[in-house]
Amino acid sequence: MAPDPLTRAIAVVRAGLGLAGVAGVLIALSPLGDIVVGSGGGDVEHTATVGASVGVIAGIGAALLLVAAALQTLWMHLVGLVLGVGLALVAAFLVISARTSDDFADGADLSMRGGGLLLVAGFWLALAGVVIALVGIRFVAQAAPPVTLPPNALQRARTAPLAAILGIVGVVVVVTAGIAVAYGTLALGDIGSSGDRLGGRGMATAGIVLGALVLSLLAAIGGVGAWV
Repeated sequence: MAPDPLTRAIAVVRAGLGLAGVAGVLIALSPLGDIVVGSGGGDVEHTATVGASVGVIAGIGAALLLVAAALQTLWMHLVGLVLGVGLALVAAFLVISARTSDDFADGADLSMRGGGLLLVAGFWLALAGVVIALVGIRFVAQAAPPVTLPPNALQRARTAPLAAILGIVGVVVVVTAGIAVAYGTLALGDIGSSGDRLGGRGMATAGIVLGALVLSLLAAIGGVGAWV
């Protein structure tokens, strides 16, 4: 018997979180190698490395993501989205800060090493995992049962205000961007299944737009900054 649409949707969410967990493992391994190597002035060579604490933190994040991927619990999946974005942010920050370090001479030719390559791979895998999980949440919203309301009831989708708030916070904090898109998507799903009797479409849309914008900027800045 084929799985129902909701089960398939949750499987997509879990696959995305699992991919983000693999990204966390790569980031956790990055302290085993250097990030970049280049001239520090004169004949002195400078090497940028990753601290062991980064490996520990990323390892914990990876473990939590893999646990979230193994479960069918919505709140764990939402926490996993925050962790996935956080891992991508950390990886991008480490590579960019290493490449722009004042310890390197002006115009020095920097060479990416093993630790840096692991961070770049972890960055893109974490973002890809978040996007796949968000696609799965969209499928969850589409597969959810219809919302029943009393006659003439005027209510707002519960997750719509959260989407707007988290979207605004995500502009500064970044890690809430993914969950803002998730809450907005769930809110729009409830609004659609209620026959538009639920309110909050504007707030839900605002959360999705702001969250998607922040994630796009993270991908652009992290992707370009890793090599330039």
